[in-house]
Amino acid sequence: MTEPQQPQHPDRRRADRSAPAPAGAAGDLPPELQAAAMLSQGLAELVETVGELAENHFALREQVQTLAEQLRPGPAGPAPADLRWRVLDRPAASQVWIWLIDWVGWFVDRYSLTEEIPACWPIHPQLVEELTALAASWHVAYDPRASSDTPLRWLEALARARPRLREWDEHTRCRNGEHTKRRIDLTWPATWRDQALDAAEHDLTGRSTPGPPAEGTDSSVDGGDR
Repeated sequence: MTEPQQPQHPDRRRADRSAPAPAGAAGDLPPELQAAAMLSQGLAELVETVGELAENHFALREQVQTLAEQLRPGPAGPAPADLRWRVLDRPAASQVWIWLIDWVGWFVDRYSLTEEIPACWPIHPQLVEELTALAASWHVAYDPRASSDTPLRWLEALARARPRLREWDEHTRCRNGEHTKRRIDLTWPATWRDQALDAAEHDLTGRSTPGPPAEGTDSSVDGGDR
C-alpha cells in the first residue's frame, strides 16, 4: 500500500516545473498532450521574463527622469555658477550647454524670434555669447528676490540686444535650418601678438614713474595735525 503524497509548496512546484521531467514521464502522454505541456511551460517562463523586463524598464525610466530633472533646470531654474566659456572644462561646459539650450528653446518660442535667431545658433560663437548673457540676466531679473522693476529692465535690455542678434545673423544669412559658414575676408597676421606687446612696451617707456614721497609728509594720513 502506497503512502499518500504530501502537497508541495508553491516554490517547490515552480522549481519542479523548471526541472527536467523524469525519464519516461513525458513518453507516457499522447503527443498532443506533450506539446500542450511544453507550450504551457514555455508560456509561463515567457510571462515571468516579460514581467522582469517591465520592472527593469520602469526602474530605468525613473532613473532617466531623475537625471533629466537634475541636468535640465528649465527656464525657471538657476544659472550655472560660471558662464565664462573660455575657461570652462568639459563637465562644466556640458552643464552650461544643457541649461542654455533649454532656455533658448523657451526664449525663441516665447518671443517669436525664429527670424532673428537661426536654428544653428549653437555653432555661432557670437550668438552663444549673446544668448548666454541674456539667459543669465533673465534668471536674475525674474528671481523671486529681485525688485519689481527688474523684469522691465531686462525687457529693455532685450530690446537693445535684438539689433545685435539680427546683425550677427546678417553675416551668415542662415535660413530654414540650413547653416551657412561665415566667410571672413580679412584676418589678423600671425605676428599680431608680438606687435601688440611691442606697442605696449613703447607706451610704457613714455610714462613717468611715481617718485618717493616728499620729506616731512605722511602719505598714510590725510589732513593730519600741523
